[in-house]
Amino acid sequence: MGFVVLHMEKAHGSDSGTTGHIERFIIPKNADPTRTHLNRKLVTYPDGIKGRSAAMQRRLEEAG
Repeated sequence: MGFVVLHMEKAHGSDSGTTGHIERFIIPKNADPTRTHLNRKLVTYPDGIKGRSAAMQRRLEEAG
């Protein structure tokens, strides 16, 4: 059975490390490379948005 991990903490400085992990720019040492084909993208970005940080910034601007 699968499981979900929710990680919440106050951000300190840049979120580039977390973004790299979430966007899979950084591959954890314990990741099984034979299973990467099982990965699924559950969230898509709005048109014209590339990357997690830009999506968060746009959402903040929309929220006012």
